[in-house]
Amino acid sequence: MTTSVAPTLATLSPYVASSSQRNAIEADAGALLVLAGPGAGKTFCLTERIRFLIESLKFDPERICAFTFTNKAAGEIAHRLEARLGDAAARIKRGTIHAFCAELLRELGAHVLLEPGFGIADEEYQLNTLRRIEGPRRWHRNTLNRFSAHRFRGDALLHDDAILFEKYERFLTKRKLVDFDTLVIKAAELLERADDGASVRSRWDVVLVDEFQDLNPVQYRVIRALAREHRHV
Repeated sequence: MTTSVAPTLATLSPYVASSSQRNAIEADAGALLVLAGPGAGKTFCLTERIRFLIESLKFDPERICAFTFTNKAAGEIAHRLEARLGDAAARIKRGTIHAFCAELLRELGAHVLLEPGFGIADEEYQLNTLRRIEGPRRWHRNTLNRFSAHRFRGDALLHDDAILFEKYERFLTKRKLVDFDTLVIKAAELLERADDGASVRSRWDVVLVDEFQDLNPVQYRVIRALAREHRHV
């Protein structure tokens, strides 16, 4: 089901929905895609959709999983849910995809050959790693982007990049570190394992994704695996 949301929220009070927003918020349980431009109130629709699922369709808050792309968006959604749902908001699984993958791998990472107690290399650590391997370079952020394209889309690495990528991965592995890309890749592998995938999927009955269009192919594998049975995304 697809519904288009008119960009009218800026003229409304925070808790009043337009008719098109109401269509998205009160749609039947099941697959739903909301198309909306900037300033149309996508976060409002997402939080109100969650409230509708709980208060009108009687979903258990603990059976709802909501993803965002940034910590800022996660904080905003958490604030709005707490304002609208009170204590029930804390029972909803919510946060960034990377945070979700990290938590899942802390629990079950050994099943995909991750050592317990692994650390996470943020972007600054990744850049420092490249500086240590080949010295200061202005283009290291672009190098990391090429690494991501190689991992997520299968883009080929040129000879020098391929050598650097191998050294980069060895450097992190030796220190029991994973970067953000590896978190998502390993989580996707875990969820596609028959026993582990079924066990994790059984925890939630609905998955909501903010800014769905920004998913890369591996992040989409995570969402698809979580919703394989109920298909309620």
